[in-house]
Amino acid sequence: MGGSSFNIHSLKLRRAEGNDPMVAQVLEILSNANRSLGLNEEGMEQAKEALEIYERLNSISGQARSLSCLAWLLETDGQLDAAEEAASRAIDLLPNEGEEYLAAECHRLLSDTYHSKGEMEEVINHLETALGITSSFNWHCEISWIHCSLAELFFDENRFDDAHTHAERAKGHAINDAYILGRVMDLQANFWYKECRFEEAKSEALRAASACEKVGATNDVEECRKILRKIEEQIKKTVISGE
Repeated sequence: MGGSSFNIHSLKLRRAEGNDPMVAQVLEILSNANRSLGLNEEGMEQAKEALEIYERLNSISGQARSLSCLAWLLETDGQLDAAEEAASRAIDLLPNEGEEYLAAECHRLLSDTYHSKGEMEEVINHLETALGITSSFNWHCEISWIHCSLAELFFDENRFDDAHTHAERAKGHAINDAYILGRVMDLQANFWYKECRFEEAKSEALRAASACEKVGATNDVEECRKILRKIEEQIKKTVISGE
């Protein structure tokens, strides 16, 4: 079983005590941890069990959280229709006030599922809803991720100026978070690479790698190096061809 040994031990203790609310909370923690580890099947089983417990306890917020957790796992696993259903159920359960952060996350998740399904109008609707929620609370990290999603959307539609505008806005909101800033820089480096703006792409990829190195994000550093190698190959080809 994935998840930390402490949480697994805690789960056993709470089960033995018959403490259902704590069992559900630990299952949520383990489910999220397993998503980070790529253990989607285990994470989904834990999210479903947490949901069943919260339904018995009539905990609306608990049901919404576990549905959101399940939806992210389903989306990661490529089960888009099931992810859409779970996220929509979570939103329907949430109150108008008090769970805005979770609501914004669910709308961002729905935008991802619709993007994968090619339903672009729905993507924009959910991203704008999420942006409206997060902007009213100045949740800069979430705002940054939303602008990244909008940047990718517009780039896919060949609206390059709009894509770069949203990438710059994402940077502005990520200024105090080196990891997010590095991810945004990497995204923009990829944009410039695809536009054959290789010098700008190289500069941005180097900055992205440096930002990710500072926070120890080794996997992301390697992704930055991959795009750097591609950029440098294209620069060499350009020099050789004399273009």
